[in-house]
Amino acid sequence: MAGKKDLADFVRDALTAGRSRAEIGAALGAAGWSESEIRNAMDGWAETEFTPPVPRPQAVVTARDFFVYAVTFGALIFAASYLVVLLHLLIDIYVGDDTTFYGRDRMRWAMAILIVTVPLYLWLTMWNRRRLNSDASLYRSAIRKWMIYMALLLAAATLLCDLVFVIYQFLNGELSLQFLLKAVTVALVAGGVFLYYLTDIRRGDT
Repeated sequence: MAGKKDLADFVRDALTAGRSRAEIGAALGAAGWSESEIRNAMDGWAETEFTPPVPRPQAVVTARDFFVYAVTFGALIFAASYLVVLLHLLIDIYVGDDTTFYGRDRMRWAMAILIVTVPLYLWLTMWNRRRLNSDASLYRSAIRKWMIYMALLLAAATLLCDLVFVIYQFLNGELSLQFLLKAVTVALVAGGVFLYYLTDIRRGDT
C-alpha cells in the first residue's frame, strides 16, 4: 500500500513531467486518495513554472524545541497559577480580613514559586525571541505551534470557567465584592496570556 512519501514522490514526478495540478488531482482521486490528502500533497510544492518543482518549507520537530518549549510553558503555568493564588490571598487579606497563619503560609509558598518561575519564563521567552528574530524558519517548529495552541486552549478554558462562576454566583445571589475581585484577577491573568500567544501565533503565520 502506498504511503505519504509515495504520494509526494508521485506529485513531484507528475509536476516535473509537465502535468497540470488538475490532471494530477483527478488521477489521484480516481486512485482513491481523499481530497485532503491530495491537497496536502499539492501544497508541498510551490506553484511556479520552475522545473523541477520547488518544495515548500515544512514544519520541523526537534528534541531541543520540545525541551525549550516544555520548560517555558511549564514555567508559565506555574507562574500564572501562583500569581492568581497570591493575588487572591491579598484580596482575602485586604477585603475579607483573612490574616490566618494558613493564609500567610500559602502566600510565602506562592512568592517562592514566583521568584523562581517568573525570571525563568522571562529569560526563556526573550532567549527564544532572539532565536526567532535571527532565524525565521524556527517559526515553523511544530512543537512551538502545539505548545502555543495548548496555552491558548488553557487560557480560553480558564476565561470561560471564570465567566460561568461569575454568572452562577450572580444567579445564586452571592456576588460579593471579594468574589468579583477574584474573578477579575483570573480574567486579567488568563486574558493576558491568551492575547500574548494569539499575537505570537499570528506573527508566526505571517
